[in-house]
Amino acid sequence: MRGLKDGGADVIWIETMSAREEIEAAANAAIELDMPYVFTASFDTAGMTMMGIAPNGLDDIASNLAKPPVAYGANCGVGASDLMSSMLDMTKQNPDVVIVGKANCGIPIVKGKETVYTGTPQLMGDYVKLAGDAGVRIIGGCCGTKPEHIAAMRKSMDAYNAGTRPSLDEIIEKIGPLVAPRATEATRAAAKARRGRRRR
Repeated sequence: MRGLKDGGADVIWIETMSAREEIEAAANAAIELDMPYVFTASFDTAGMTMMGIAPNGLDDIASNLAKPPVAYGANCGVGASDLMSSMLDMTKQNPDVVIVGKANCGIPIVKGKETVYTGTPQLMGDYVKLAGDAGVRIIGGCCGTKPEHIAAMRKSMDAYNAGTRPSLDEIIEKIGPLVAPRATEATRAAAKARRGRRRR
């Protein structure tokens, strides 16, 4: 970060985080250097990060830092619909915060030595409109996003007129099903029981 600051960077962008400790470590480094910063997490494990942070947990992390971030949100993950599910939680909890959404371009599929993403320019354009309607204020693409997707996203932004806040069902209908649906009490209990059987 010190090198980036010396090189003229305007903001420190911290992304694809999964644990509270790593977010805090990176944010505190930016604060120590008196740099504005943004952080985003990847909610790729049944609606949470790998290390168990829920989307609405980011507000607690941000509010306990010595200097708040310029924005926070989500990036990467397992597709635009799953990311939008996280966005709905964040924007509902604190509508005044600047929320970032950077979705992968569809779902990554490994084909031989290549990783191919399933998202079309149309999907990414539709995602931009849904994200805007959900209250996301910084919208971008993550893995798999190519120039043709960015062009479609820009076109969607240029034509954007605010609509009603979408429901998760409307998001799924427009841009596809969730890849890693959120765990319910029943699925969490079943997973705990399986872990218990393995230990015996």
